Amino acid sequence: MNPPFSDRGSFLAYLTLALFVAACSPFPKEVKQEVQNQPSFAAIRSKPSVYRHRTVMLGGTILYAKHRNHGTYLEVLEEELNAYDRPIPSDKTDGRFLVGTSSLLDLKVYQRGRDITIVGRVVGSQPGRIGERRYTYPLIAATDIHLWREHVEDDHWKDPRVEWGWGYPGMDWGMGWPMMPPMTFW
Repeated sequence: MNPPFSDRGSFLAYLTLALFVAACSPFPKEVKQEVQNQPSFAAIRSKPSVYRHRTVMLGGTILYAKHRNHGTYLEVLEEELNAYDRPIPSDKTDGRFLVGTSSLLDLKVYQRGRDITIVGRVVGSQPGRIGERRYTYPLIAATDIHLWREHVEDDHWKDPRVEWGWGYPGMDWGMGWPMMPPMTFW
């Protein structure tokens, strides 16, 4: 039996794969190491003063954005992050948090429904309301913000169609030159 990485080709393949996986996070390796053993969001939410000045990485969906005198504030519905630090859409959440940044963010870009991941320091808490109910938000001073691309659904795959073709999928009769329209059923 050959030991792992016994030939140069497999070593390069594994190295390339490792570099690709490491490059999938939008944050540098140093930041990932700094937040590696961070407390859970539930712990931060229950006692934000205990974790004051602690650097954390949180993510979720933007619910509200507003400009203030000293920058921009975002209200975010917390969601668990995947291995690439992107929020995982889910009905399971531990609550909401506020993000403050001194940057002037464009509210048309940072709008409701967009996924976001932030790295920042826990500053404390901010009282607020959700509807008629009082709520205490953990307040995070953002040092790095990553706004994820919007999910764009391709409606082409949702169409109930049947195409008869010769060759590769999507080709009509006759090697790519459409000789007759696709048979489409709606």
